[in-house]
Amino acid sequence: MAGKIQLLSDEVIGKIAAGEVVERPAAAIKELVENSLDAGASAVTVEIRDGGISYFRVTDNGSGIRGEDIRMAFERHATSKIRRTDDLFSIQTLGFRGEALASIAAVAHVTCTTRTKADQSGIKVQNNGGTIESIEEAACPEGTTFVVRDLFFNTPVRLKFLKKPVTEAGYVSDLMMRLILSRPDVSFRYISQGKTLYHSAGDGKLSSAVFSIYGREMLRSMHEVDGHQAGLILKGFVGVGESGRGSRNHQSFFINGRYMKSSILSAAVEAACRERVLSGKYPTCVLHLTMPYDTVDVNVHPNKLEVRFQNEAAVAEAVEAIVADALADKAPVEQPDVLRLTPEPPPTVPVTVVRQPVTASETAQPEAAVRSAVPPKVEKKPTVGTEIPQKAAIPAKNPPIPTPGAPAEKPSAPPKPAPDDAIPAWKQPLVMRSPSALAQHYNAEPAVPPPANPLKPTASLVSPIPVQQTILPQAQANMRIIGTLFDSYILVEYADNLMLIDQQAVHERVMFDRMMKALDQHRCGQEMLVPMIVSLTRREQQLLDEHARELADIGLVVEPFGENEVSIRSIPMILGQPQAAGLLRDIIDQLENERGVVSLEKRRAAILALACKRSVRSGERLNDADIRELVSRVADKRVIPASPRGTPLVVALNKTDIDRRFRRMQ
Repeated sequence: MAGKIQLLSDEVIGKIAAGEVVERPAAAIKELVENSLDAGASAVTVEIRDGGISYFRVTDNGSGIRGEDIRMAFERHATSKIRRTDDLFSIQTLGFRGEALASIAAVAHVTCTTRTKADQSGIKVQNNGGTIESIEEAACPEGTTFVVRDLFFNTPVRLKFLKKPVTEAGYVSDLMMRLILSRPDVSFRYISQGKTLYHSAGDGKLSSAVFSIYGREMLRSMHEVDGHQAGLILKGFVGVGESGRGSRNHQSFFINGRYMKSSILSAAVEAACRERVLSGKYPTCVLHLTMPYDTVDVNVHPNKLEVRFQNEAAVAEAVEAIVADALADKAPVEQPDVLRLTPEPPPTVPVTVVRQPVTASETAQPEAAVRSAVPPKVEKKPTVGTEIPQKAAIPAKNPPIPTPGAPAEKPSAPPKPAPDDAIPAWKQPLVMRSPSALAQHYNAEPAVPPPANPLKPTASLVSPIPVQQTILPQAQANMRIIGTLFDSYILVEYADNLMLIDQQAVHERVMFDRMMKALDQHRCGQEMLVPMIVSLTRREQQLLDEHARELADIGLVVEPFGENEVSIRSIPMILGQPQAAGLLRDIIDQLENERGVVSLEKRRAAILALACKRSVRSGERLNDADIRELVSRVADKRVIPASPRGTPLVVALNKTDIDRRFRRMQ
């Protein structure tokens, strides 16, 4: 009677190994291209169809495989690159495990054609599912060509878990981008569906490789890095400012010529680029590290994308210091201006504010939002709040809108001189009377009905004082705008409550509702008089092609323009031209980070929210008119009580709670 524990067959072992090494077409292509580079190839061509699922080809002009080695090349753990255990601690080749070709052949139909320089004719091998079917002579140039068809044909479960062909093609495009950047001395050609997407020069210059991937404009905006410290040599390029991206997908690190992912290196570069990238962005970089082979371990995972350093702290310190030195002359980046809700009035000269007694007829009139003599752009000071200047006693640009039922305003008496002890107008808080003039002015834009499945607010104020998400009541009594806190929150006193209004959340909600309304009316985009040209990688262009419909729905129309560039023809109506390029890159970052299947409606809503998020930033100082308008929209319940991201718009602190905090109540 046989025992329960038995040896697996070679066929099962081969398929298990294939699952570790060959996760998708891009992984198989990576292994074959690395073999080409180890064979000394100076030119490599990669061609795929249907994302590499049904067909891919890797052709090189390397040294080829000798006839007596061809059978052994398809065996597991057969390699020419290491001999002893000690060799694992000083690996100088990209491949060394000797299992990639066997793993690929176990789950696909593989045809190999190869010839060495010493041979007059080549050899053609047909391997189906791990079994060599035939070996014959063939006419071919020096080098090796692998043609792989029907990947995972005999493992339907793994085939089912592959993404759509266009998504798998995106993974291959990303792989080719890294390969081109890793070896500037090799000419790579990448063909997808019969179209050449990448073709690098192979002249040995890293700048040429960066140009072939990112384009001329991106290369010009990047800073060259060249330095050494603690036995480490670092060369490459770093992009900050507008070159920053919304994710780390465009950070490429190459250790001794091998592409690696390393959180240690990412953190070091980001520390060196602090205050030189926009808020929420990450620096772009292409960095080559050269270090002794025995100080780095690449034998961590079968995919050879992870690495361990012998001295992580020293490596991080060296990388940060070298990158910081390269950026020493780069000034901190300025954050973009906020998109205003109300038109920015022209600058005015300082005026003398004269206090007048307020009559009953004046209280019934709408208040005009007049810009203060204090300039809006000033340096932030470490104060608790910023008071809103009261309207100055100068004629409004437009006549006030009369309130229905209000008595006609009588001519006022000449202004009396202000007493010496009068409180300056700019120190007095604003008072919003009902009805609000700005609320009347914007009544033409009703709030959009809430969605079927509104997002559940998740944010809360971290404080021992009880708080709640609040909607300001209808402005039927005086509301006092105290000022702003941290240039992020508007403080409003109403009855026995202190209301903290998140200016960014309200602004996002207003912009989101405007875009949704325009979307429903099919008037979301506006044509640009002069199209904007933006440099993108081929992978990024593929993402835009995949989601062209959703982008067109929100008014963003992008067309190909040259090899590494696209032309922005139309932009969302609420955005200005300077924000178009930034919005496009943010959308690409979001699409790159998506995982799994996302419905069209969810993706469209996410893109809309992203567009709105670019229209305002926390910490920006708003003008008087914008603050009044935001408060009025919340007070008159013309916005949904949560931002597009689900965060609350208003938090209320009750006077009783505050008194209890100060122990004024027993």
